[in-house]
Amino acid sequence: MRCVLIIGGNSDIGISLANYFISKDYNVVIGYHNDNNKYIDSVKYIKCDVTDTDSIEKIILDTKNMYGNIDIIINLACISMDNSFLNKTKEEFMKVLEVNLVGTFLCNQIYSRYIDDGLIINIASTDGVDTYSEYSIDYSASKSGVINISKSVSLCTKNKILCIAPNWIDSNSTRCMNKEYLESELKRIKQDRLITMDEFILGFDKIINSKFNSGDIFRIDIKDGELWVEKI
Repeated sequence: MRCVLIIGGNSDIGISLANYFISKDYNVVIGYHNDNNKYIDSVKYIKCDVTDTDSIEKIILDTKNMYGNIDIIINLACISMDNSFLNKTKEEFMKVLEVNLVGTFLCNQIYSRYIDDGLIINIASTDGVDTYSEYSIDYSASKSGVINISKSVSLCTKNKILCIAPNWIDSNSTRCMNKEYLESELKRIKQDRLITMDEFILGFDKIINSKFNSGDIFRIDIKDGELWVEKI
């Protein structure tokens, strides 16, 4: 059986991806940081801190030793620390970059040291393209960096690299936001509605089963009320 490793997979997006790959007969390993897992019986859970190279190396080696190979690694780990431009602290900015950008780079690098025939999927955001805002300058910068890392790494590894940039998804973290702020953001960026989780998985499936080139960037969005997948 093939194997997929989902780093930062203890979110509802990660769980949805895990269930998708289970349906495709993959062995699934989830790398988690916080102890709030929604356990799936057939999934192996391993703690992982993407700011710690030893932790990343351990989860990659443990997974490889268990299943013989890691066919796909998905880099999903990220945080946001929204604050206004004038009030955002250096500590907030650096923490977001360390997890979202440096963590993604390290996972790409360390995976490529042990695997040379796999697929690396980096999850970015449309905030790294054109939906950025004052309150998430650090998050947007990190996701723009993930897009550029994906392009650069595609030039220096034998693994295939794919970057997926979704717009606002109807996830638990999104639903916990201030409703008025969320509605104003959707209106500002002209997103008709939230992307449902089923739509995200449908878009994800369409992308990974397309004839993409290593280093390609794909956007998942809503346009005229319908799911919209576009290479950017």
